[in-house]
Amino acid sequence: MNWLAASTRPYAKNAYLIVFLMVFLCGVVTCLALYHEEKQHILADERIAGEQFVTQLKDALNSYGKEIVSLSVMLQAIDEPLTYQVFKRASEQYESTEKNASLRLFFSQYVPAYHRNDYLEQQRSLVGQSGFTITPAGERAEYLPLTFGYPFLSHPGFDTLSDEAVNLAGLKRLRTQKSLEMSPPLSSTVDGKVQSLDKFALRYPVYLPLDNLNGRITDERGFYGVVGVVFDVSGLKAQLATQSERNFSYRLAEVTHDPQHPVWFADSSQHDNIHPNHEIYWRPGTYHSQVVHFAGCNWRVDTRYSATLISMVNWGLILSAFIVFSVLAVLLSAYVRMLSNAYNQTLRLAKDQIEVDELTGLFSRYKIQRELDEAIEDCQQKNFKLATFFLDLDCFKTINDAFGHETGDKLLIKVAQRLKSVFPDEAIIGRLGGDEFLVLLALREHEKSIYLEGLCREVILQISQSYFIDGRTLNIGCSIGVALHPNYGLNAETLVKNADMAMYEAKTAGRGTYYFYDEEMGARLSRNVRIETRLRQALQEDVLQLYFQPKVDLKTQKCVGLEALLRWDDSELGRVSPAEFIPVAEQTGIILTLGEWVIERACKHIVEWREEGVQVPPVAVNCSAAQLKRPNFLSHILSLLDKYKVDPSMLEIEVTESMLIEDAESCAELLRQVSQLGMKLAIDDFGTGYSSLSYLKDLPFDYVKIDQVFIHDIMEDNDHDVLTRAIINLSHELNLKVIAEGITRPDQLERLKGYGCDVGQGYLFSEALGANSMASDPMIMALCEQSRSASHQDKD
Repeated sequence: MNWLAASTRPYAKNAYLIVFLMVFLCGVVTCLALYHEEKQHILADERIAGEQFVTQLKDALNSYGKEIVSLSVMLQAIDEPLTYQVFKRASEQYESTEKNASLRLFFSQYVPAYHRNDYLEQQRSLVGQSGFTITPAGERAEYLPLTFGYPFLSHPGFDTLSDEAVNLAGLKRLRTQKSLEMSPPLSSTVDGKVQSLDKFALRYPVYLPLDNLNGRITDERGFYGVVGVVFDVSGLKAQLATQSERNFSYRLAEVTHDPQHPVWFADSSQHDNIHPNHEIYWRPGTYHSQVVHFAGCNWRVDTRYSATLISMVNWGLILSAFIVFSVLAVLLSAYVRMLSNAYNQTLRLAKDQIEVDELTGLFSRYKIQRELDEAIEDCQQKNFKLATFFLDLDCFKTINDAFGHETGDKLLIKVAQRLKSVFPDEAIIGRLGGDEFLVLLALREHEKSIYLEGLCREVILQISQSYFIDGRTLNIGCSIGVALHPNYGLNAETLVKNADMAMYEAKTAGRGTYYFYDEEMGARLSRNVRIETRLRQALQEDVLQLYFQPKVDLKTQKCVGLEALLRWDDSELGRVSPAEFIPVAEQTGIILTLGEWVIERACKHIVEWREEGVQVPPVAVNCSAAQLKRPNFLSHILSLLDKYKVDPSMLEIEVTESMLIEDAESCAELLRQVSQLGMKLAIDDFGTGYSSLSYLKDLPFDYVKIDQVFIHDIMEDNDHDVLTRAIINLSHELNLKVIAEGITRPDQLERLKGYGCDVGQGYLFSEALGANSMASDPMIMALCEQSRSASHQDKD
């Protein structure tokens, strides 16, 4: 804990500064978010204002167009040749002239070449038109001169069909399409100099019915002329005055023919001198742009607020949020600093206590880990070896449960005292927790491994001496695992882990001993990990196989059963023995899935054999302790029997003695339920564990299986021979049948038959066979046939 406190102390000391910065940064982020929101709101309003401006522009242009069309209709309705007085009266009714005083209406009359002289005489007869003529001069097939204008006419007599006319192509389109047509910007001139491009001409054709001309001259389609209006931008702006000139700017350009090079004809920012540098004012990204399509022309409209974005932001809201977060940051940092001072004071008080184990007075878990880090660093500098001892007391839980934790604590104190006395003074001793201890000892050059072995034996001897506690004499053992640095661990974590594994090896070897971690152990553990990984994959890919070995009645030589044996050929590991992968499966929990797979696959093979006409005897499967402890063990078997329609009598369950030792009471009830279903039960490997006659007397077993260890040496080892005969006799006295495993020689068979053994199993009869070869194997078929014949005779 000390190293943890040391590593966190700088942060705890400066926690109030961190809190201040965090809250302050939250304030900054909030202000930025508010600014962004304000910016987006202003830009949205600016975009909406631009859309409204474009809508008003379209409305103004449409009003011009509608009234020009109306004027054309009025001229069509007149049944006599058009005169200036008639045109004037019609023009005075044009409503837009009230909104735009600069508007000028005009009429261009169609004049064919044969009517040119009559047209000129008619126009010259008007007051003030004595010098009227068609310009430019020249003979043409037809003319379209400017004839009348209201309130006045510029360039009277100018032929708009001449090559010098502006937008001649548009005028020709106008005659054929009968639609509105607007010219490009027209220049204004003062004293013969072009001032600006700020005028536009909007035109519409006038057609007369050919059956009602009344002296009026038209072309073959009834084209009589063109009526139009000339307006300038200043007049158009008068109708767009609803947008505030002070807060809103716009500019207009004609982009019909070349969108990439617009012809600007209006810029409110220039007119109002809003910004001295208009290129900067209208730089990309500062405005919204739209294109208006009207009367064959395309106008580009750029709009923006006149004021800058910064000046339109509500800074009061943003500054208020900044002030609130700043005050909050100060208050919270002050509070956190007060808490930090209290924390540091508490940490200083707990420092001494946390480095020492309160019960034993040894170093605590945290202190010993820190000492290990320092010891590794020191040994690296001095080129020493470091021995790490991992000690675990044997059967300490039994004493704790039997006499209580208070007695157990007193025992731990005594053990700690003995550890201090037996280890050298330079050894560092700590308690990891419970009954586990860690000891660190640096080895000098003259101290070899044999010194450590002697030390381990002495420690085990001293710890195993009797303890007198609370009037009781208590005995306890000790298992030790040792890992050396740098041979088997370059860091603290690896050293402790390897020493721990070595200690478990000592436990497995029978307890009360020691074990040094070595390369063989590492390789074995590495292989176990590989086996676990490949075994899980084998289950997923369904590459495991069940083999079946016959069980033969020694008197009749009939096959009375089959034992399901698991086989595994792995593509990477090769053939892996069940003796190797079953313990790994039990340690990792894979045994549960593996056991379920074996039972289901056995049921499936029984069904397949039945469909092939092979009537096999009952199949025995081995069940681990972990399987039998599962609450759903019985229900799972029943569901499989129901799924494959297999009679319970076709399955036998084999249980090892070790499982009964762990939980005999709960296993007894489960085994009774299994027996009541009609499944036979066998106790496997009898004689190799802590055999108890109560298992045979109280539990519903049908068979006792003698382990092959006894059968293998029955002819050579008198003790094995005696034990085998005793097990057979005892089992028969309890009405149990006996199965002998591992029979490989005829003399073994004869000896067992002489002792009255009921069933035999081994290579002498048959090796384990794959499921597919069961139907084709002559011996199995013969054994099964004998079994069926006997069964029929029994029924008869």
